[in-house]
Parts: sequence; structure tokens; C-alpha cells
Amino acid sequence: MIRTAAPSWWTGCIVLGVTRALERGDRAVLLFNQDVACAEDYFDRLAEAVARFPGALIGSAVLYAHDPGRVWSAGGAVEWWRRGIRGRHHGESVSALPAEPFEADWLFGMGTYVPCEAFLEVGLPDAGTFPQAWGDVDFTLRARRAGYRIVVEPRARLFHEVGDYDPRVAGAPDVRTYLGWLGDEKHNLSLSAHAALWRRHGPRLLWPFSLALRVAVLLANFVRIRLRFPEAPGHE
Repeated sequence: MIRTAAPSWWTGCIVLGVTRALERGDRAVLLFNQDVACAEDYFDRLAEAVARFPGALIGSAVLYAHDPGRVWSAGGAVEWWRRGIRGRHHGESVSALPAEPFEADWLFGMGTYVPCEAFLEVGLPDAGTFPQAWGDVDFTLRARRAGYRIVVEPRARLFHEVGDYDPRVAGAPDVRTYLGWLGDEKHNLSLSAHAALWRRHGPRLLWPFSLALRVAVLLANFVRIRLRFPEAPGHE
């Protein structure tokens, strides 16, 4: 167990754990979250993927804990001139997932296997710039740029207790709450984290225009979820 005198947030905690693993000479780490649970065969499926794709970063299929037949995420895609950064298969039925492992642009930090050599080559996740949100996206994009394969094993499944930012769980937020999320550097929708990510990975010289498009998408998405999820659906 590693104890800290002050909150380290998600990325800082990951850095502490990875640093300990490197000091011990471990060959790999599994990035994880406290709000996910594993399917019974999870580690078997993950181990099969690790053996099949040596040296790759391996991500998991993350399902809604309250609705395990629906996908929360299965890796991520980059669309600089469309929606920006998005989770793949979000909201789809589990039956829509591919049967075989597939490539992704980036991975969420819950259920992601990383060979320790990747940290030595790419560096640690950036807890200073991304203390809570987007540290996983930034790290896996850096690893992909360095030549590491980014693979999702759809049969390695986790069940996620999703927070109140997801309208499928909590309903649509009001305007004040949504704007507060955009201004919170530790929230998934943080505009400051968006700007840092776009500056680092977005289209060279044109990233401000791509970021402006992303902000427009976020605002339009607020209207969409207000129309689609006017009230909290509750857990089934």
C-alpha cells in the first residue's frame, strides 16, 4: 500500500503505482479504477490477448454495471475535425462488439495492460497537466505515437459504476452543472484539459480551430442529452 499526505487524484496515483512497479522490476502493470468489477474470466481473456499481441497496450471492454448488456467504452477514436476524442461503441449493445481484438487510437485507464518498457520509453502519465481526467488518453496517444500497438480485447470485460456525468445513469444535467463541469480541471469535460490535449496531440498549427469545433460539439451534446434524457432513468 502507498500512502500520500495529500490527494494525488487518478493520474498521480497511477504514477505512484507505476513508479513502484518499475522499482521492483515488474514487467507490466494493469491500470485500474476503484469503481469497476471484473467478469469471472477477465484475467484469462486479458492474458490471452497479452500473449497474442506481445509488447502492445491492451484495453478492456467496459460495460455499464447497472446495465451489463450495454457498452460504456471499448477503446477510443480520434476525430480531430468531427467529434474530437470519443469512446468507441459507447451506448451500443454488447452484441455489437467485434468478436476479435481490434486496434484503437487510445485507451481508457480502467483495465489497460501496459508493458513497463512503454513507461521507460514514453515516460510516465502526466499528472501535472492531467491530474484526474485525460491522463490515460494522453499517455496512450503518446505510446501510439512511439510505435506501440493499441489493442482492445472485447472479451476482457469490466463493469463500471458510472458517475453522475453520464445521462444514462443520472439523467441530463442542468445548465449550471454542465458549465461547472466544463470549468473543472478534474472533470472529464474539463476545457482546460481539452486545450492541453489538443495543443499536444491535435493538428499542428490548426489545433485551436479543431478545439473550437470540439467545444461546439460539447455544447450541442448538452442540448441533445437534455432532449433525450430529461429525467434520471434510474438503475434497472
